[in-house]
Amino acid sequence: MKLVSIAVDGRPRVGELKDGRIHVFDFEGDMVAFLAAGSPMRGGSRSFAEGEVKLLAPIPRPGKLLAVAANYQEHIEEGGGKRVDKNKITPRIFMKPSSCVIGPGDTIRLPRISKTVDWELEIAIVIGRLADDVSVETFSQYVAGYVVFNDISSRSLTIGEHRAERTGNEFFDWLNGKWQNTYAPMGPYLVTADEITNPDNLWLKLWVNGELKQNSNTRQMIFNTSEIGAFCSSLVALEPGDVIATGTPSGVVATTGTYLKSGDVLRGEIEGLGVLENPVA
Repeated sequence: MKLVSIAVDGRPRVGELKDGRIHVFDFEGDMVAFLAAGSPMRGGSRSFAEGEVKLLAPIPRPGKLLAVAANYQEHIEEGGGKRVDKNKITPRIFMKPSSCVIGPGDTIRLPRISKTVDWELEIAIVIGRLADDVSVETFSQYVAGYVVFNDISSRSLTIGEHRAERTGNEFFDWLNGKWQNTYAPMGPYLVTADEITNPDNLWLKLWVNGELKQNSNTRQMIFNTSEIGAFCSSLVALEPGDVIATGTPSGVVATTGTYLKSGDVLRGEIEGLGVLENPVA
């Protein structure tokens, strides 16, 4: 099932995209409330043709937006890092503010404080029910579904040009470079977990202005979706509507220096999850 978020009469509503139409559920609330309520799929009286209403991000304001750094070996190596042994490391988890989230077709805005803005196509997990310190073996039972995600990142910040050197500057600049508004495009819909046989074997591709930049498969992840989710749940209780982006493969712009500019168009596609397209300005 493809679940979508739309605005109807100025209010957030949840529906199903099926056969070219969006069928709105008889439920008052956004996707987070919908998932928290156990996804009550009561048929509503309203429907719209696809394209008649604008799709919002499937989870417009997740309670928690977690992400994984350096989860593809090829991405580590393209940045100059060495091959890692997953048995000797743990996933590196960080957070992005929910204010970063935008939907399909929305504009990624280049900030004043960075001239080095990059893309990172990722599969993201959406939590369906409370997951508090769950096991790898059972984590899939807590997943509502999956969504296409783009972890837009400022690789450097101009705010540091005149400051004194201090331990931690590099890390905090990297982290703060993940937080700008519009830096979490997501969509076009939430595909429920029952439709994705194996989230750890999906092709993902990203184009910039029609040129293929990223082309990989989620089976190349160092930590798979269940390992990531279970680890996150050991750090913090995961709640319905929380989102976990699982890391990006090689092909980011940081290795070439040709950063995003106004007028660019990003098109990300993940097998079975649809296409997410966003212009840059």
